Amino acid sequence: MSSLLRYIARRTVQGVVTLLIVTVVIFLLFTASGSPIAQFRADPTFDRAKLAQLENSFGLNQPWYVQMGKFLWNMFSFNFGWSSFQGKPVSDVIGEALPRTLFLFGGAVIVEYAIGVVIGQYIAWKRGRVTEGGVVMSSLFFYNMPSFWIGLILLWLFAFTINKFPLGGFADVDAMNAGGLTLAGNIIWHAALPMLALILINAAGTILLMRTSMLEVMGEDYILTAKAKGLPERIVRRRHAARNAYLPVVTSLTISLSFSVGGAIILEQVFSYFGIGYYFLQSVLRHDNFLAGAVLFIISLLVIFGNIIADILYGVLDPRVRI
Repeated sequence: MSSLLRYIARRTVQGVVTLLIVTVVIFLLFTASGSPIAQFRADPTFDRAKLAQLENSFGLNQPWYVQMGKFLWNMFSFNFGWSSFQGKPVSDVIGEALPRTLFLFGGAVIVEYAIGVVIGQYIAWKRGRVTEGGVVMSSLFFYNMPSFWIGLILLWLFAFTINKFPLGGFADVDAMNAGGLTLAGNIIWHAALPMLALILINAAGTILLMRTSMLEVMGEDYILTAKAKGLPERIVRRRHAARNAYLPVVTSLTISLSFSVGGAIILEQVFSYFGIGYYFLQSVLRHDNFLAGAVLFIISLLVIFGNIIADILYGVLDPRVRI
């Protein structure tokens, strides 16, 4: 087995073990506030057969170690129970909300990294100019701004003052009924402001990191040798400097993903964007333990999977980390 395959196998096993530990912690939170089915028992209109099914499925009438075993099995088999907040299976709620969050963050990540890498390497290469100072100051400003504050500013400016974007939601009812390109355009229109908030915050960090990485690389001997050979500036910057400066940026993708998922809970509330972050906070406020536990598990799964992918990419780019 090659060193790369061993590295991938090791990181995958570590990810699975981490997810198991996190799921056990979720179980402790799941049961800490009392019986997860207390609301259903207190509701005389709730189907008693469904209540008994939930109780048996999660072992809620059995010892704690049986409950934990069944909880782990249910989480990993995506049997999340019933949402008291939405009045339907939690898996249906997740199935509707998760694609919305992935669309929002997927689009933001693509744009923010494209912007951050290009601008970061350019201002590093042209260091010492007024442009560099302006970009660095702007990046520091947005990087240190709370995500909810940027979201509120964008809402006030574009939704209240200019009135060109919606105040919230995922799509209009009329657009959902129309479907097709009308619905697609309406979804993008609703996602524009929260996506812009994510891009402003995360692209700022990528610009600063790419600039720092480029400045370190530009002092290396092979860059000086490439310049001495008379290679065009564009070739030296892109093929020699930028290529080696990408490694820390790839690593930062992991950190960015983790912070972005946490920011989703806040930003989706600010923009009333019905993704998993929105439903998580609402489920906590409404004591919907089944939905809250499922969202925590899905977020943990996404973060751990993102970490594994980022580590594998780093291992491909830099074989030294496989040792």
